[in-house]
Amino acid sequence: MAIAPTTDLTGLRYPDLLIAFGVNPAAYYRRNAYVIEEQGKPPDFILEIASPSTRGEDHTHKRRDYAGLGITEYWRFDEIHRPRSPYPRLAADRLDGHEYHPLPIAEIADGVLQGYSPTLNLHLRWETGQLKWHDPTTGRHIVTLADERARADREHRARLEAEAARLEAEAARNQAEVRARQLEAELRQLRGQ
Repeated sequence: MAIAPTTDLTGLRYPDLLIAFGVNPAAYYRRNAYVIEEQGKPPDFILEIASPSTRGEDHTHKRRDYAGLGITEYWRFDEIHRPRSPYPRLAADRLDGHEYHPLPIAEIADGVLQGYSPTLNLHLRWETGQLKWHDPTTGRHIVTLADERARADREHRARLEAEAARLEAEAARNQAEVRARQLEAELRQLRGQ
């Protein structure tokens, strides 16, 4: 069957994050999309990140559609939560039969919300407007690309500072040696007079 381009995107869903286990990567790359019919199964986990234009849609129509598609877990994250918004900062549902049931989200500290994803075996945490992932066994934050870049930048800066300090110390030793030779030469000259 030939893949034909489509111009009618009505009803198609493009989640912000999709995780699917045990699927065919070649089928994904062939279309540059996750097509349930080609994979033979729906995604296991979907995350939508709210925006002013999609916030309501994420909690209503998409929730209904994703349940109808059989997606095991559906999470919503609102990084810029409005205080009077009817929608929570962090929300999650797990499919039971053909309908979603909310997963518990707890306030674990002042303004810090956390829920557990059985599908990913991770805690998802809303903290100061950011979504963070935590290992439930260790409680440690899962490192992100931004975290790794920051760590690499800190290490690089520390190496540069250490090298600059080494060069400065070497230059000071060299200056001290030059000054010591000058003093010895002056002393020899004075003795020779």
